[in-house]
Amino acid sequence: MSVKHSSPTFHFLSILLLVFAFSCQSGKQKPDVSDRDLTIKIQRFEKDLFALKQHPDLEQLKQKYKDVLPLYSNKVIGLGNSDDSNYMEYLNKFLFDSTMCMVYDRVIEKFPTLEKQEKELANAFKYISYYFPNRPIPQFFSQISGFNQSIVVAPNWVGISLDKYLGSDCEFYGYLGTPMYARSNMIPKRIAQDVILAYALTEFPFQPLKDDLISNMVYQGKIRYFVQSMMPEKPEADVMKYSVEELEWCRENEEQIWGYIIEQKHLFSSEYRTIIKYINDGPFTQGMPSESPSRTGIWIGWQIVNDYMEKHPKYSLSQLMQEKDYAMLLRESAYQP
Repeated sequence: MSVKHSSPTFHFLSILLLVFAFSCQSGKQKPDVSDRDLTIKIQRFEKDLFALKQHPDLEQLKQKYKDVLPLYSNKVIGLGNSDDSNYMEYLNKFLFDSTMCMVYDRVIEKFPTLEKQEKELANAFKYISYYFPNRPIPQFFSQISGFNQSIVVAPNWVGISLDKYLGSDCEFYGYLGTPMYARSNMIPKRIAQDVILAYALTEFPFQPLKDDLISNMVYQGKIRYFVQSMMPEKPEADVMKYSVEELEWCRENEEQIWGYIIEQKHLFSSEYRTIIKYINDGPFTQGMPSESPSRTGIWIGWQIVNDYMEKHPKYSLSQLMQEKDYAMLLRESAYQP
């Protein structure tokens, strides 16, 4: 795969122009939701949970988090049924674990409040209530997951694992062997965006007519289109969790990326290993140069969705999110990098 290379002389200027261009793109016409009255409050479940160390009133915690605690215990930290007679014994092992105590202290230090995240989520859900007025606004709580799921979405509520957003330089991630490409996005500014991404993936699940690469690409592309529609201030690089340089690489090599997928006859492949190399996170996209970012298939899918929506202005976001014919979206987008 041949790629284009930037001239070093103009590299800094090109970055500045790129930032300006993407800022303008993220500011495209959007509905006015400023008059919508919506407040988001994230309940600090992890504080109430660790407070059991001093005041072991499990029944009070069960009452306050009657839907949250069972799922958290079973699915997030794997302690089993919270109604088990030995549950408090299991829970204490988690609460008094020296590592978990250090993690809790770091979480409280890093996140004394969640006001910024609450404001971001409130703004995003104003757009969600505009575009999807019949969908209820979930409740939110924060948690410590033991470095498991970042975001947990269940009917009517969303859990945010603050221990997954302690900063790319957090020593815990080094101890766990978390790769640097993953650590770069384990930062506080990603929380609200990750919530909207997880919400979209849950509310609009992947149900394709055919489970092939192009369907996965366009589905993931429409999810990013959704995220930016709900968070229109977010530039394209942020939505993709790319650096500006990584996005520049995709822009400069868009034709080559698309040509490579076509040349390799991967576009309609249903082979799992072929699909994930274009979709999954990693240090780069396998088969492409090492300077390529990962998830280039998602980025191309997003460009296809953008082209389709531009050519079909009467096609609503709601219709897009319900669409399952991804080959049709490709065909009628007339995508040609």
